[in-house]
Amino acid sequence: MNGSLKQDLSQQAEFANMLMIHLLFEEKPQLLDHGIVRQAAEDTFGDIEDVSNDNKLLTFAVKKYTAHFQDGDIPPLVLLAQGIDFDSGNISELERSQFWDMKNGEEVIDRCKYSVMISDMMSGAAMDYKERCEMVMDWLECILDLYPSCKAVWTPTGSKLIDPDSLKHLNLPRDQRFIYTCVNARFFNVEGSSGEYVVDTLGMYAIGLPDTQLHFKVLEPGTVTNYAYNICIYNYDENAPIASGETIDGLDSKGNFSRNEQWTCQYENALIQPARTVLDIAAAGYAAGRR
Repeated sequence: MNGSLKQDLSQQAEFANMLMIHLLFEEKPQLLDHGIVRQAAEDTFGDIEDVSNDNKLLTFAVKKYTAHFQDGDIPPLVLLAQGIDFDSGNISELERSQFWDMKNGEEVIDRCKYSVMISDMMSGAAMDYKERCEMVMDWLECILDLYPSCKAVWTPTGSKLIDPDSLKHLNLPRDQRFIYTCVNARFFNVEGSSGEYVVDTLGMYAIGLPDTQLHFKVLEPGTVTNYAYNICIYNYDENAPIASGETIDGLDSKGNFSRNEQWTCQYENALIQPARTVLDIAAAGYAAGRR
C-alpha cells in the first residue's frame, strides 16, 4: 500500500450488531424535542412505540419490521443520540486517505466538533439484512431532514465520509442506498511495485456480506472502483451467491464488462486492514500478486 501509510492487520472487522452513522456539525446543534422526532419517525415508519423519550437518547420501536429471536419476535429499534462531542483526531491517517466522496474531506471533518448518532438496536442478525438496511437508511434520511446544519455524514464501519446534500438528492434505487452511504471503495498504490494497485471495499462485512478486493495492474483504477461497487450491489441483491473457484464477467481493455473476460473468485484474507474475509477477484491478465 502507499508508502506513507502504516496498516495494522490485528484490527478485526466484525459484524455490526448496531449500524451507527454520525451526522457531523461545526457548531453544537440544538437538541431536538421528543415530540418533533416522534412525529418525523411516525411519518417515516408508520406505527411506532416510545422506548426512551429522553431528548439526549430517543429510542423507538418500529412495528412495520420484525426481529426474530429464539425467545420470540419483537419490533427492532431505532435510536437518536444527540449532543455528542466529536474528535476528528480519532480518524486515522489511513482512513483520511480514502475520503473519495467528499470534497476537501479532511478540512471538513477537522472543522466538525459535534455529532448526532443514529443507529438500530435489537436487529442485527435477528433481522433480514435488506429490511435492516432499509430501516436504517430511512431513519438517516428522516433525521437529516431535521438537521439542516449537518456538514458531513460519517459511517465508521465503512470509514466513509459523504456530503449530506448528496444524500438529500440521491437518485438511486432504494436498495442501493446502504452501499452508497456505508460502503467505501478504497484505492491503494502498492509500495515497491511497478504499477500495481489494490481496490477493495469496506463496509459490507458489517451486515454479514463479503467485501470485494482486486489486486491488479494496467486497468484504470476508477473503472475498477466502479466494478467493485457493482459486485457489492450484486452480492447485496442476491445474498452473496458467488462461491470460491467460480468465475464472473470481468472488464475488457476499455473498462467494459465482458463475457470474454472471465475472472476467478476466491474468498481470502484481506490485504488491507481491517482483517476480514473478502471476495478476491483475480483479474486474469491484469491480475497482480501471487495466487
